[in-house]
This record gives sequence, C-alpha cells and structure tokens, in this order.
Amino acid sequence: MRLSRWDADAASRSQLQFDSSFLNPQLLRMKSMLIAWFITFLFLSQASKGQDVCSENPNYCKVLSDTGGIKMMLITLPPGAKLATHTHALNTGYIIQGGLFKTEYEDGRSKSADLKPGFAFHGGPDKPHHAWNAGKTTLQMILVEKDD
Repeated sequence: MRLSRWDADAASRSQLQFDSSFLNPQLLRMKSMLIAWFITFLFLSQASKGQDVCSENPNYCKVLSDTGGIKMMLITLPPGAKLATHTHALNTGYIIQGGLFKTEYEDGRSKSADLKPGFAFHGGPDKPHHAWNAGKTTLQMILVEKDD
C-alpha cells in the first residue's frame, strides 16, 4: 500500500519526539552568556566608533562626500554656536573662515585656538569633546575623516 503525501507527513509527525536537551540549565546559562557577550560586543563596537560630528550636529555640519571610507564635511559655526559632544576618527582639515575655536574634553582638558583662513590641521582619533565658536565672526572649515 502506497501512502499519500499527506499520510506520509502525518506518519513522520507522529514519530517526532520532544527533545528536552535544550532545557538543560547548563546549556541555558551558556546560551545566555553568549547572547550577553554578543550584545555587549555590539554595544562596545558602536561606542568605540564614536559620535559622528555631522550626525550629532546637523545644523552646523553638512556632508559633502562620503565614499570609499572617506567622509568630507563642511562645518559652519556662527559666533557662539556650540557643537554637541562628538568624537573624530583619523582626520585632516582646512580653515576657510577663521575665528576663535574652543574645545573641551570630557576628561576636563580644554584648548583654544585662533584659527586663521588657510590653516590646515590633522588629528584623531579623538576622545569625546564638544567645541564652540568663541569668536565674533563665523568660523568655517572643511573636515575630512577616515571611517573607523
């Protein structure tokens, strides 16, 4: 006698047995630890990447190009404008319009620079900081960063 497909499926379903090995407390702990490690790894990998200056400061920063792991941004800060806390990857930049630029790091360090048009700079990766235009003129720069 030949079984129809429906009968064969029903017969195989009736032969299935419940596998309770996945309820083993030791395996459950190991699975929980692996899941916790994976979530921690994802969180730390994002935290180490930092807070992108344009994502954190869309009113003052415009992405001009983002290709091949290189991002070029135009940052324009009117007098008194403050950038939210952010970090930088390896970077270089060029001052278009100068001004008094102040930076304060989360660890308490601070620095101040009277940036002149035509000044070029490089740095990074950088610790979390915020910066602001402490001068009386609009400050404008091109910032180029390498993705982490």
